[in-house]
Amino acid sequence: MKRQPLVSVIVVTLNNLAILKNCLESLERQSYQDIEIIVVDNGSKENIKSLIEWNFPETVYIRLDKNHGFAGGNNVGIKKAKGKYIALINNDAVASQKWIESMVEAAEADADIGQVASIIIDGNDPDVLDSIGLGIAFDGMTKQAMRGLKAPELEEAAREVLLPSGCACMFRAAALEEVGLFDEDFFAYCEDADLGLRLRFAGWKAAAPPGALVTHYHSMTTGRYSTSKVYFVERNHFWVAVKNFPLAVLPALPFVTLYRLWLAGIHMLRSTGTMKGFRRNNRPLALVSAFVRAYIDMISKLPAMFKKRFSVGKKARLGMFKKISIIKRFKLPMSEILGENKQGQP
Repeated sequence: MKRQPLVSVIVVTLNNLAILKNCLESLERQSYQDIEIIVVDNGSKENIKSLIEWNFPETVYIRLDKNHGFAGGNNVGIKKAKGKYIALINNDAVASQKWIESMVEAAEADADIGQVASIIIDGNDPDVLDSIGLGIAFDGMTKQAMRGLKAPELEEAAREVLLPSGCACMFRAAALEEVGLFDEDFFAYCEDADLGLRLRFAGWKAAAPPGALVTHYHSMTTGRYSTSKVYFVERNHFWVAVKNFPLAVLPALPFVTLYRLWLAGIHMLRSTGTMKGFRRNNRPLALVSAFVRAYIDMISKLPAMFKKRFSVGKKARLGMFKKISIIKRFKLPMSEILGENKQGQP
């Protein structure tokens, strides 16, 4: 019998023993057998090592001295991985039994697929989607595509997506070797968008197979409506655009962002969309502080990001017009970016 390709599954964790255990148990139940599981402990105070040794002895455990973020933690795991494919799953997610099998089938069927997205279900409402891939706005802001919609009847064939959510996905190792790993300057949030666009613009396809189901219990590490999430997202979305967007699009970035912030302010006053949660869980001054710090830090590293843009551009195989057409095809309206689904419901 032909041996199945090895899949390395990486789980980055920071504390949260109970949810990590649920995640790892779901990986042990996979129908696909040729996998190695790598847990990267981002400096947890809880005893993650004992959990692994007692309950998951075949799992590779890597202890980091401090929190290196989603980007840094996953990069450590990817460098350790031996698989033809590299799968990532959040510690606050639970994979269905055929998750890996479905992703491998899609990738093996088309050698041009470099990244595979999951059908992610909202753990707080199992009838509702968390995402099927990510969509994007013209300021580099990304959002889970189809979030908040009823889970659809899934077709037999894989569907094309712009790029996968880093919550649960798979990459072809050869594709990562070509474009590089996560940008660790991002630390957390939007690093999946940056890597996904680098892969797309280097000519690698992205697909979401119907059997790749994962249930996600959202933002258990940072908090769904935390000011730290505001800070990272507002800082990093600009870097996504600066590094990856065609040069002709870049002058529009501040204007699109100002428009989004104006709409976000309206949502905040009306307590609608995702702004309702941020308003309910944070003091206004703390939110303002997060925005200010984000933009100060974003601007301070713009020279470095433009330098990275040059190296990213050398690996891109698509021209300017093709890049713009891909962004336009998967562009989300601002209403969805701000937390409304396609029926306009918050």
